[in-house]
Amino acid sequence: MKILNKASEAFLQRYLDNHAPTGYESSGQKIWLEYLKPYVDEVHLDNYGSAYGVINPGKDFRVVIEAHADEISWFVNYITEDGFINVVRNGGSDHQIAPSMRVHIHTKEGIVKGVFGWPAIHLRKGKDANLAPSLENIFVDIGAKNKDEVLKKGIHVGCVITFEDSMTTLNGRFIVGRALDNRIGGFCIAQGCPLDQGEQDRTTLFTLYCQCRPGRGRTSWSRNGSPYH
Repeated sequence: MKILNKASEAFLQRYLDNHAPTGYESSGQKIWLEYLKPYVDEVHLDNYGSAYGVINPGKDFRVVIEAHADEISWFVNYITEDGFINVVRNGGSDHQIAPSMRVHIHTKEGIVKGVFGWPAIHLRKGKDANLAPSLENIFVDIGAKNKDEVLKKGIHVGCVITFEDSMTTLNGRFIVGRALDNRIGGFCIAQGCPLDQGEQDRTTLFTLYCQCRPGRGRTSWSRNGSPYH
């Protein structure tokens, strides 16, 4: 069986392009489970949202193959009177790469687009000549003239922010995109399901757990979520 084909490539594109940050992984979990369903005997979700498919349930010997589902992102932390948005990390987001990156702010009303603002190089003079990005000076600009305009967009403290990016292939071989850590692990697990068919002397659990960044998902799934623990 050919492991990579048009269907798996389309799945990878859709899976990487989907926004599913820490604590909000449900849309990505749905995409992943839909792909697994034809190849597994059972599918399950725990209360955290961690997902797993099971092949040959009920065997005494069990193998778990796992990856994590979430991606690093940002939270709205403060909205200034001028309409700029200060942020804090949701996971290990790197403030060094944030300036000038386009973003999606996730609200109940839908996506609001913005950009991480940064002063142009010809404007950075004097004490700002060697200005470097930090959590204290990066901010998101949505084009609002004041705080009220930001609030009217449905943006509030705690809204999650993800980079606007999509999967790209370089030189026909190398993939770049958001959340390759660790969605590429979830993709590899999914590609293993079609290869693990037929009667086996073991139960195999293909697992994609949530909230890796705060360190809760794997513990919750292994101790409480899985009927196979």
